[in-house]
Amino acid sequence: MTGRAKTGLIILDGAGLAAPARGNVVDRACMPVLFDLFDRYGMVPLRASGDAVGLFDGQAGNSEVGHLTLGMGRTVVSSLVAIDRAYRSGTWKKSAVWQTLRDETAQNGRFHILGLVSDAGVHGHWRTIVQGAELAGRSGFSTVVVHPVLDGVDAMRGSGPALLDTLRQALAARVPAARIGVVIGRAWFADRTGNRALARHLVDALLSADALPRFDRRQLEEFCRDKSERDFPAHRADADTRLTPGEAVLVTSHRADRAVQTVEALAARCRPATLTSISEQVPAARVFFPTRSLSGGLAQALQARGIALTRIAENCKFPHVTYFFNGFRQSLGERQISIPDTPGGPETCPRMRVDETVDACRRVMTSSRETGFVVNIPNLDQVGHSGDVGLCRLAAEAVDHALSQIVAQARETGWTLAVTADHGNAERLLDDQGRGFGSHTANPVPFTIVTADGSRADWALGDGGLDNVAPTMAALLGVDPAGICDAPALICRQRSLA
Repeated sequence: MTGRAKTGLIILDGAGLAAPARGNVVDRACMPVLFDLFDRYGMVPLRASGDAVGLFDGQAGNSEVGHLTLGMGRTVVSSLVAIDRAYRSGTWKKSAVWQTLRDETAQNGRFHILGLVSDAGVHGHWRTIVQGAELAGRSGFSTVVVHPVLDGVDAMRGSGPALLDTLRQALAARVPAARIGVVIGRAWFADRTGNRALARHLVDALLSADALPRFDRRQLEEFCRDKSERDFPAHRADADTRLTPGEAVLVTSHRADRAVQTVEALAARCRPATLTSISEQVPAARVFFPTRSLSGGLAQALQARGIALTRIAENCKFPHVTYFFNGFRQSLGERQISIPDTPGGPETCPRMRVDETVDACRRVMTSSRETGFVVNIPNLDQVGHSGDVGLCRLAAEAVDHALSQIVAQARETGWTLAVTADHGNAERLLDDQGRGFGSHTANPVPFTIVTADGSRADWALGDGGLDNVAPTMAALLGVDPAGICDAPALICRQRSLA
């Protein structure tokens, strides 16, 4: 294959690489089509975690940093790491936002923090809550009230009680005056299906905390035996911790896609502050670390050359193939195909909307106007969070069948496909004790190139990172990757298969 090829990038969300095991559904048994492609076209493992995607060393990857690195062709320091560095350097302490919050808060008003108690660092981290509480105390707030949001999705299911203990201990050591207010599951905090009633319920709970049932750790432990803590209903821990409209409240989510509804529900009743840019309803004066669009990257470089990549994804992953892939830009003028989420959630239907996703890919590849596309197939990640091997096996089989259909259409219409993932998940569904794991992993992810004419890549690198994908896509589309991305392409040239 030479010259410019119409090219699609397929992101198998949550498809990491690991040795065969009972809790690994990213294997030849469940996904024979994918592994046959590896055999025929070759496969390069890519780093998708830790400092390779701008996270802490050894930290599991996630969809935000994964798609950001895929699209930009370079490693971008994650907001989690940037905020931690700002705390350690003193930059966060010096932010003018603290004075704004003091000026806006009623005299003797308390400082409230609402944040995800997680150790995964995908949407939030317990350390960020403690850091914010400590700095609030140093900024003149005599009382800090922390409202913990239990994870059970990004963090290991059932880890909520232990993580809450960790938060309490850290607060006791560093912010002795801090109190614990409303304890609630992330189902109300992190919904992105458009069900704004969930966020309104959460805000109502904060404003009427004293009327809530009393929190009991043993009750939470019992709840977690049968259900995920993400669904734990609102309870109050310490007395006299309700939020009043005149008091400051900081939402410590460092990603925009999950906390929008909560922040906007708060903005309708009080004056929230945020760490990063989450909603236009929060003015810049109350945002500690405003999100700024990035320059460069694959999509911007292609746009300058008159090439657009159509974006396809279910709603749950649509911000990733647009906002994050574009370097914090909602659109660069490309065509966007958003597919409604599965009613009832992915665990009720492991196939999700994969058939509609395949149809969208087919429409793109049969159109003479299209040059390229990016599609996210979310099943392995979304169902993978359940830690249910049986459900995930069904999801893997659905993804593999979808891949076979997309590949068949590509061969018929002369398209090249690059197949990869953004992070691991479904390759480790069980922990070392055989319990459901359901969290992201630090494992590498695969990358292969499938061509309609049977050519095989002459790989320039035996391994790489997600940042190598953008320059490789540029090369496949006939664009010199030099000057577009920091990382090199994974391929030298194409050669025919024997």
